Amino acid sequence: MTKKEIVEASSHEGKYLTFNLMDEFFGINVERILQIIAIPDITQIPKTPLFVKGVINLRGKIVPVIDLRLRFKLPEQEYNDRTSIVILKFQTEKGEIFIGIIVDKVIEVLDIHKKEIENTPTFGVELDTKFIQAMAKVKNKVVTLIDVGNIFTDTELIQIQKSK
Repeated sequence: MTKKEIVEASSHEGKYLTFNLMDEFFGINVERILQIIAIPDITQIPKTPLFVKGVINLRGKIVPVIDLRLRFKLPEQEYNDRTSIVILKFQTEKGEIFIGIIVDKVIEVLDIHKKEIENTPTFGVELDTKFIQAMAKVKNKVVTLIDVGNIFTDTELIQIQKSK
């Protein structure tokens, strides 16, 4: 590992909310999270991308909700009592917005230290890994650390904002 790679990986240390999609573990820095809720009624919005499930009313605010499985092109799964919505905060030109992401199951908040973090491996093929900020080895598991700023393109964020 080069000195630059060590600096890049270690800059991602912090507290992460971990969750499952399928049997894989993912983590999002807690600084981006507003709250975690059970799945309420979701109002569908026509003519939105397939991964946009609709909107919810969260304390008087209309919040778009996306299915992270569909966003990552994973098979769709029926929601159950473990399925949750993680409400994320985004800063845009128009101010702070909130977007809910549906995850299979919230696991726990972990302190991930720089010695546990590695940069995203190169796969040798054209894979869209821009949403991955790093990989962590914690408690004998590999956790993919998500860069929430890259989950959506600017165009998709505009589309999602219009769905409100």
